Amino acid sequence: MKKFTSFLLGAVFGAAAGVVAASLVSDDKLKEVKDKIKSNPNVEDLKEKYDNGTEILKNQLASFPKNIEDDSEIKDFDDIVIDDSESKEKDSEETASDLDNAEASDSDAEPETPVAPSEPTEPKDAE
Repeated sequence: MKKFTSFLLGAVFGAAAGVVAASLVSDDKLKEVKDKIKSNPNVEDLKEKYDNGTEILKNQLASFPKNIEDDSEIKDFDDIVIDDSESKEKDSEETASDLDNAEASDSDAEPETPVAPSEPTEPKDAE
């Protein structure tokens, strides 16, 4: 209990000291200090670095997936059934039709007789 009363007494005296100090400082002096802080290049550089850092952090946090708060969206892997039987049937039908339309291989085909290329006929002009 003694620690709590000491803390409470210190808080009251600290607040009172802050009010007294604020009343003693003139508005002109306060405005002058604020202007010096705003025009300080070191403060401006720190502010720019802080803004860039927070922008990078925001972008990184936005790239993370959002938390799922509703458990009904989460399903067990045993409950997930992927039915791609229609696509397999279509693929097998396409493959069968491709095989039907495919050219006969060399061993199945009858041997072709080689045809000699005909010579082009050019009109013979008087040379």
